[in-house]
Amino acid sequence: MRRLAWIFSIISAVVLIIGLIDYITKYNWAQGDQNAFFGNQNILLNDGATILIAGGLLAVGSILMWVMALRREHGDQQQPHQQQPGPSR
Repeated sequence: MRRLAWIFSIISAVVLIIGLIDYITKYNWAQGDQNAFFGNQNILLNDGATILIAGGLLAVGSILMWVMALRREHGDQQQPHQQQPGPSR
């Protein structure tokens, strides 16, 4: 689970960096290169904003994977409760 969390973290970081660069520089921005956000023609986004949204969703997924991996790791390290020997009869 930790390996999958690492992979998703690295991919989301790369996607966020590429999206931020594309959003700031508006690289390859053309008048026809617009994305309708959820099909709404009033909200038009360039590719950088779309990549930032996808990278944000990947980051949320990787955070959830880290939480699950750390919980699982913490749960595996707990020692089973040992019973104290009682008085013998």
